[in-house]
Amino acid sequence: MILTSDYATFYSLPSLPLRLIPNFIRKNKFPPYGLRKIESIVNSKIVSPTAIQKFLHSDKILGIYVNDPLAQTEVSKGLSKIFGEQPYHYKAFKSFSNRIRLLKEKYKFKVIIGGPGAWEISIEKPNWVDTILLGEAEITLPKIMQNNFFPKIIYGEETEKFFPIKGPSAFSEVEIMRKDRKIPLDVIKSELKVQSKYHDYVNLISDDLLSYGSEEEILELLKISSTFGKVIFSQISAISAYNFNFEKIKSILNLNENNWRSPVLSGKPGICTLEFENEIINELNKNYIYPLIYINEEKVKDLMKYKCIIIPLPSTEKYYDILYETWIHNSCIFKSKLNKTIEFILYKNKETKGEYLKKINIRGIHLYNIFAILIKSYLKKN
Repeated sequence: MILTSDYATFYSLPSLPLRLIPNFIRKNKFPPYGLRKIESIVNSKIVSPTAIQKFLHSDKILGIYVNDPLAQTEVSKGLSKIFGEQPYHYKAFKSFSNRIRLLKEKYKFKVIIGGPGAWEISIEKPNWVDTILLGEAEITLPKIMQNNFFPKIIYGEETEKFFPIKGPSAFSEVEIMRKDRKIPLDVIKSELKVQSKYHDYVNLISDDLLSYGSEEEILELLKISSTFGKVIFSQISAISAYNFNFEKIKSILNLNENNWRSPVLSGKPGICTLEFENEIINELNKNYIYPLIYINEEKVKDLMKYKCIIIPLPSTEKYYDILYETWIHNSCIFKSKLNKTIEFILYKNKETKGEYLKKINIRGIHLYNIFAILIKSYLKKN
């Protein structure tokens, strides 16, 4: 079995023409974490999307990892509406799909699609895909391969056995929880070791770091992880943050004005959006945690007094005003030479009620993804 994904997903590229992407973020050296996990489960080979053809003569199964292939997440749909066109990752997958379809006609291999965005493919059920795997792969994928049985849609069984990755991923991810199941500590340590050989930081991923266990268990995990480099964490939830002593996290990770963290703050584990939790945000700020918050545009102003990175979700015609104000607020946290340029563009866009941005998009510049470059470059290590 060989593994790959479309070009944008494989290299974690933002939605800009390649010539417009700064050299420091042109493409990642390493594949997505999801491909690394599958590689460890079925002892397969990861191949870049541009090199797969030469491997298809002898390999009969192609595994494709998808994240948001048809831009069906709420964030992607909202952004498509704002900017007047689909994001680049949508276009990249469409182009990749056409290429795989033609290669499949020639070489007659099987195609299995999985990953967090597989549900989007399951709606269309394209004829060039043999099996769409929804859910976890540890138990189900080996069964498919051993039995040589390829149902159109199959639901992955939940597992209690987890396989550590064998090579580094793009953003130094280490899975610590999957839904309500804790990853065994020996697997976590193995992945920390692998990632730290290639990165100077490790990224603890879960739906909610604070659901990992007791406060003592969480702090111990952070202490262990700190021996492998700088520790960042992907997400925390407001529901788990009550009564948690963030001063202890600040102490373990040596957080300060120049060494802050910005995990996604959600209302509860497994979702991205937040209603409003001023008491918790205040406590986070006191301990140099400046959360990334997805929130409906009408509630943005309530967050302006806090240090946080706000991603407003559109719902009214006032969105372009909110987008400009939000950028001014966010740019106080992360600084870049591009900040003033983007501020000017968003001001013009506000004045023209969105038309200025759409004209820029027609020329091939997708402004939202300039935000993505800036945010990713800072949050990658925060």
